[in-house]
Amino acid sequence: MADYFTPDAEQFVGTAAAHTIGLMIGNINGMVRLILDIPEKYNALGIISSRTGTVAQAIAIDDAVKACNAKLLRFEMAIDAGRQCGQGCLFILGAETISDARKVVEESLHNIDYWSQCIYINEVGHMESHVTPRAGEVLHEIFGTPVGRAFGVVGAAPAGVGIAAVDRAVKAAPVDIVWYGSPSHNLRMMNEFVAGVTGDIAAVQKAMDVGKETGCQLLTALGITPISIQDVAEECGEDYLKRNMSPAVCQEEKAASIHINKKCDEER
Repeated sequence: MADYFTPDAEQFVGTAAAHTIGLMIGNINGMVRLILDIPEKYNALGIISSRTGTVAQAIAIDDAVKACNAKLLRFEMAIDAGRQCGQGCLFILGAETISDARKVVEESLHNIDYWSQCIYINEVGHMESHVTPRAGEVLHEIFGTPVGRAFGVVGAAPAGVGIAAVDRAVKAAPVDIVWYGSPSHNLRMMNEFVAGVTGDIAAVQKAMDVGKETGCQLLTALGITPISIQDVAEECGEDYLKRNMSPAVCQEEKAASIHINKKCDEER
């Protein structure tokens, strides 16, 4: 996602897809350290915060932590995500040096741009399915999945669509559910249902593919065929966010523009 401008604030590291911002704090204030319960050994913090998604960010950070000297200290979700009725997220990562904090945030942002391709939205909800071949400590801490095993997450909003997608997913392949979230369990009353599964990589991949297909098909009963959030700007124009337009409105405008241009060409 392109930046509208680059802030001068020293805390700013960068942005990524899914309305994600990456920040870094060196020598954190003592009162803030106490509020956030940051252990004394961590002199710097890396922060990943978004308005859309959680799983894409979690997998991206899990990959980054494997390669960087940092540790997940705090994870929270919040009701957010606007029209897509899902969640936003906050990850706080501890590092002993400022350079380590910056490195883990930079690597996470890079990874988020990749993993967010699997978040699909339309004007009323969203569908996502993700697979990682080897879960690390971050995914274990958040979702309880075994370290080193394949891990997948499938879910959708509204929550009913998510239940149907998860049900079809786990029927399609021999996988085990190790975590789930519903409006009253793990998701802080968010209108979403999601499950994390583990198993053989081929089985996890098949389950996620079936879940994604089911969720996207059901969401089309409520609106347009869901679009990857990475493709929204291409489908809807670069001013999509500034104009606060839904994908459906964007596609209607695009179709109308094509019709007008075609008519003008015919009249010439």
